[in-house]
Amino acid sequence: MGSATGVLAAPASAPTARVDVSELMTPVLFGEATAAGSGTESIHFSARTVGAYSWDLLNDVAVAGRTAYQQLPADVLEIGEAFEYQISHCDSSGCTAAPVKTGFVSPALGAGARPGATRLPFTIGDRVSAQVDVGSGNLTVDVSGFSVPRRTGGSIDVGLAYNSVTRRSEAHFVNSVGSADSGWRLSTGPDVRLRKEGGYVVYHGDSGLTGAFIPQAGTPGQYASPAGFKMDLTGNATTGWVLYDHNSGEERRFNGAGQLTSIEDRSNNAATFTYAPSGALATVTSDVGSAGARTLNVTTTGSGAGRITEVSQTTSAGSRSVVLAYNSSNRLASMTDQEGRVTEFAYSGSGNLQTVTAPGGAQTSFNYDTFGRVQKVTQPTATAPAGAVTRFAYFDDDTAVADPRSDQSLAPDFTAHTSYEHTTDGRLLVAKTIDQLGNERSSTYTPFLDVATSTNTSGTTTVGYDEAVNGGESMTGVTSATGASSAYGYGPNTDPNAGCATTSTAAQYQPSQSTDGQGNTSAYCYNETGQRVSTADFSSAKAEVSYNTDGTVDTSTSPSGAVTYYGYNYDGQVTSITPPTGSSLAGRSYTWDGYGRLATKTSGRGVTETYTYDKLDRILEVDYSDTTPTVTYTYEDAGRTDTRIDNSGTTSFDYDPLGRLTSRTHSLTGSASYTYDKVGNLATATNASGTTSYSYDARNLVTAMTPPDGRRIEFAHDADGRRTDTWFHVNTGRTRWAAHNHTDYDASSRIIRTWTSQASPNSGTANDNTRVSDLSYSYAAPATGACATAPAAGQDTSLRWTQTDNRTGLVTTYCYDAANRLTAATTPGGDSYGYTYDGNGNRIQTTKNGAVVQTLTVNNADQVTTTGYTYDASGNTTAAPGVGATVGYNGGEQMTARANATYRYAGTDQTELIRQSGGGVRERTYTYGRANSNGMPIIESYKDGTTSYGYLYDPQGTPLALQGGNTHYLALDGLGSPVALINHDGGQTGSYAYDPYGAVTATAVNGSGAIGIQIHGYAGGVIDHGSTLVHLGMRWYDPTTGRFTQQDSLETILDPSRSNRYEYSASNPTNYVDPTGLFWGTAWKVTKCVAAIGVAVAGVGLPALKLYRFAKAVGGLTDAAKLLVGATTRAEKIDAVAGALGSGAAEVLGIAGIVENC
Repeated sequence: MGSATGVLAAPASAPTARVDVSELMTPVLFGEATAAGSGTESIHFSARTVGAYSWDLLNDVAVAGRTAYQQLPADVLEIGEAFEYQISHCDSSGCTAAPVKTGFVSPALGAGARPGATRLPFTIGDRVSAQVDVGSGNLTVDVSGFSVPRRTGGSIDVGLAYNSVTRRSEAHFVNSVGSADSGWRLSTGPDVRLRKEGGYVVYHGDSGLTGAFIPQAGTPGQYASPAGFKMDLTGNATTGWVLYDHNSGEERRFNGAGQLTSIEDRSNNAATFTYAPSGALATVTSDVGSAGARTLNVTTTGSGAGRITEVSQTTSAGSRSVVLAYNSSNRLASMTDQEGRVTEFAYSGSGNLQTVTAPGGAQTSFNYDTFGRVQKVTQPTATAPAGAVTRFAYFDDDTAVADPRSDQSLAPDFTAHTSYEHTTDGRLLVAKTIDQLGNERSSTYTPFLDVATSTNTSGTTTVGYDEAVNGGESMTGVTSATGASSAYGYGPNTDPNAGCATTSTAAQYQPSQSTDGQGNTSAYCYNETGQRVSTADFSSAKAEVSYNTDGTVDTSTSPSGAVTYYGYNYDGQVTSITPPTGSSLAGRSYTWDGYGRLATKTSGRGVTETYTYDKLDRILEVDYSDTTPTVTYTYEDAGRTDTRIDNSGTTSFDYDPLGRLTSRTHSLTGSASYTYDKVGNLATATNASGTTSYSYDARNLVTAMTPPDGRRIEFAHDADGRRTDTWFHVNTGRTRWAAHNHTDYDASSRIIRTWTSQASPNSGTANDNTRVSDLSYSYAAPATGACATAPAAGQDTSLRWTQTDNRTGLVTTYCYDAANRLTAATTPGGDSYGYTYDGNGNRIQTTKNGAVVQTLTVNNADQVTTTGYTYDASGNTTAAPGVGATVGYNGGEQMTARANATYRYAGTDQTELIRQSGGGVRERTYTYGRANSNGMPIIESYKDGTTSYGYLYDPQGTPLALQGGNTHYLALDGLGSPVALINHDGGQTGSYAYDPYGAVTATAVNGSGAIGIQIHGYAGGVIDHGSTLVHLGMRWYDPTTGRFTQQDSLETILDPSRSNRYEYSASNPTNYVDPTGLFWGTAWKVTKCVAAIGVAVAGVGLPALKLYRFAKAVGGLTDAAKLLVGATTRAEKIDAVAGALGSGAAEVLGIAGIVENC
C-alpha cells in the first residue's frame, strides 16, 4: 500500500511513531520529528482498519509542529481490535514517513468488572470463582486472601485476580504476582495504580478494571473520566493524584509514581499502603481494630519490586498467612491459605491459565483462542471429573454460548445456545440476547454505560438519567413497561418536611428526595461529609442519625423519637448498644478478639455468646453462658460445612465437586438427597416419600416432575421465562389432570390473575370450569372516591389496589397511607377491615365491618403494652393472647416453650425448627433439605406422631404437594398462601381464607383431614397448629396483631418504613411478604417462583437473601443486629452494612460500621 504521503526533498529521517495511549476506544497516536526540517513543519497521521485498502480512520491528518498527538475516531474500533497506522514528518520541502505499524485498542479495556458488561459466573471453590465476559471473552479468576474491615468504609480485600486478555503484550499490564505477562495481579496495593502516558493517566483498578483519564484543556491537573467511570481524577506526577469515587465518597490517593498510598472514607478514616525502596508493597493497614488486626505484612522476593510470596497477619491471637508459590516460568503455581489448604494453578504451553484445582480436588480447566478469549470452560460433575463443558464462539457482531447440556459434537452456534449481540460502539456490551428458543431481550445504554432501556417480549422498562443532573450519571427515574414510575432528585433539599440543617456538596451524587409509584415523596438530609443524617417520608415520619467525628454512628432516632446509643472502643469497634428508655430492653455488649472478630456478645438478658473461629474466620463453636448447649461446626477440605452439632442432634452435609448439596442428614429426623444435571439443574430429589425426577427445556426451565407415586406434574412458561401453567397428575397430551394452575402477568411481570381448577385425571376429558380459586389483581389506582389517598384514577402504580374473586364476584379495594401502609381493605358484600398506625408503623387499632375489634398501645421500643403482653430484656415476647401466657427462650433467643408446647431447633437461630410437641397437637419432627430461592432450607418431610409425610417442590423450592397416603396439591394465591387443597383424584380436600394480615380460617372439605396435616400456610410460612403463629424463616409471626414476636435482627436505621423491628412487611401485607423473617420483599416477585427474586430494600431490588446468607456463613448467629442504613447511593442503591467480624465469617453488629455512602 506504500506510504501515506509521497517523499520529495524531505526531512532526513522518519519521525518517532507509536501508539501513546491504547487504553481508549480512540487510541492516541504520537509522532515526533527526529531530524531537522525547513520552513513550516507538521506531523501527519494516517490510520486504517486491518485489511482496508484506504486510510479509512485517518487520512493524512496534519498537526502543526515537530511533536504531535492525534486520536483515532470514535465508534469504529472495538476492544482488542488491531489497526494500522503511519506517521510522517513534513516540512516545506516534503515528507518522510515512518514504516506502517500495527496498534491495538488495548484488550485490557475488556478486563475486570467493566461498566455495563455481561459476565457469566462459574464456581470453582469456596474461595475461588471465575467469570467470563461474553463481549470481550476475558476470563477473570478471583481468589480470596484477606479481607480487612474498615471503620466506616468498604473492607480492603487483598486477594488475587487473573485476566486472560491482559496477557497480550499490548495490554501494558504490569503486576506484582509473577511475570508481567502471566495475567495475575494483586487485587489492591501495587496493582491498583496510575500510569502516566503523555498527558493521559491510565488507571488500573480492582481486579483488572482499566481506563484512561483524558487531560482537560486549559485546566492543568483536571481530567475527563473514561466512559462508565463515575470518578474524578485530579493531580499531577509531582504532587500525586486523588481519585474521588462519586458513589462511595471515598478518595484513593496515589503518589507521583502512581502507587496507591491510601483510601480515605468520607470521614477521613484511611487505609494505608506502604512500599519498600524497591517499590514492593510492604504493608496494608486498615483503620479499625488493634494494631495487629488492622495490619497485613507483605513479603516479596526477587530483584526490583519482586514478586509477592507471602501476606501475613500477626496479632495477640496468633499469626496466619497466605503463601504464594511460582513455577520455573515465574507464573503463579499455588496459593496456600490461612488453614494450609492449597489451590493449584497450571498453564498451557503458551502461558494461559489452563487449570485451577481448588482445595478438595475439584478441577476447572479453560481453553482459549489466540486473542486470550475463553472458548471452553470444563468443570467436574458428581459422576465425571470433566463432565460439564460450557463453550463460547466469537463472531464480529455476537458471541454464542452453549451450555453443558448442548450437543457437544456440534459447534456452539449450531446447537442450542444463547446469542449475545454486541453494541455497535465497539465496547462489546450486550445489546440483545437471544435465548435457546429464539426469545429476545434487548438493552440500550447511557454514555455512562448504565442501562437506559430494557426490553423483553412483554414491554420496555426505561431508566432515566437526566443530563442536567450530575451530567447524566445519576438515576433520575424508572418507568416500568406498564407505566408505573419512580423519580429521584438531587441537590439542595428545600422540602420543609425534611428540615435539612446543611447543604452538603459531598452528597452531590446522593438523592435528596425520591418519589415512589404512588406519588409519595421521601426527603433526605446529609451532613458536611455526605453522610445521611435523616430520612423523612410523606407521612412526616422521620428517622435520624448522629455521628461521631470518625463517622461511626453515635445515636439513631426512630420516627417515634426513641433514641438508641452506640458505644465504641479506642480501636473503633462497637462495644455497646443502649436501647431506648421506657421499655423492657436492656443494653447489649460486645468484645473482639485479636484478629478483629467478634469474641463475645452479651444480650439484654445477660446471656453471653462466645465465638471460636479457625484461621479462615469460620465459626467452630458458639458457646452460651447459660445452660443452652454449645453449637459446633466442622468443615470439609473444600471449605463447606461438614457437620453441625447442637441440642437437636448432628446434621451432616455432603456436596458435589462444585459445592451443590447432595445430601443432608439429621441424626433425629432423617435425610434428603439430590442429584444435578450438567448445568446444575436439580435432576432428582429424594425424601421420605421417595425420589422425584425433573426435566427441563433448552432454556433450563423445568418442564416436568415425576414424583415417587408416578403422578406427573408438568409446567409451561412464556417467552420471558415466567411460569404460566402447572398441571398436576396430568396425562400425556394434557387432556386429563387432577388440578391445573394458570397465572397471567402484566408487562411489568406482576401477577394480574391466578386460578386453579380441579378435574378428574382418571376418565373423560378434563376442563378448567371447576375452579377452587380464581383471583385477579389490579395495580391501577381505583376510581375516584374509592380511596381518598389513592393517586389519580387509572394511574399505574407499584401497589395492588384491588383484588377480584372471579368465582364470587367480590371485589376488595385496598387503601394505603402516605407511607404505603395498608389502611383499609373494603369488600362490599364481604368483610371489610380498617387499620390505624402510629408514626413508627405500629398497628394500634383494627376495625372489622366498622366495629373496633382490636386496640393496642405501644412503648418507645415498639413493644405492645396492652394488658396480656409482656417482653423480656432482649425484646422477645414472653406473653401475648393467642401465643401463650408464658413464652420461654434459651440463650440463643430461640423460642423453646409456649404455654404447654415445646420447640427445638438446629443451629443458632430459629430457621430450622426440628421438633415441636404439646400445645394440643401431636409431636412433629421436620427433615430439612436444600435451600429455596429465598435462601431458606425447605422441609422435605416430617412426622406427625408416627406418620411420615413428604413434600413435593419445584426446583426453586415452592411447595406443590403434600404426600402421605394421598397426595394433596396446593393452590396458591398471589401472595403464595395456600387457598385450597386438591387430591390426586381431583377432589377438593381443604380451603383457606385469610384476613389481610394473614389470620386464617381453614376448612375441611369432603371430610378430609388434610388441613390438619398440611403445614404450609400464610405467605408460604409453616403453620403452628397449636397457636396463631406462623413460622417465617428466623422468626415467628402473629397474624392477629400483624407483628413478629421478636425484633428483626437486621437493625435498619435511617428508613422510617423499617425502624420498627417488630413490624411485618412495612405494614403492607397485601403487597409484601417476609419469607426469611429478616426483611420484606415484593410479593409478586416472591410468588410463583419468578426466577430472579428481588427483595426490595428501601425501594430498590436487592438479590434475595444476600444479607441472610452472609449471616448464615457463620452458622446462623442470632441477633446479628445488622445495620441496614436507609441511605442511598444515587437513586436508591442500598448497601448492607456494617463491619465484618473477620473475612468471610462474621456477624454484622448493629453499628460496627456504616456503609461509606451513607
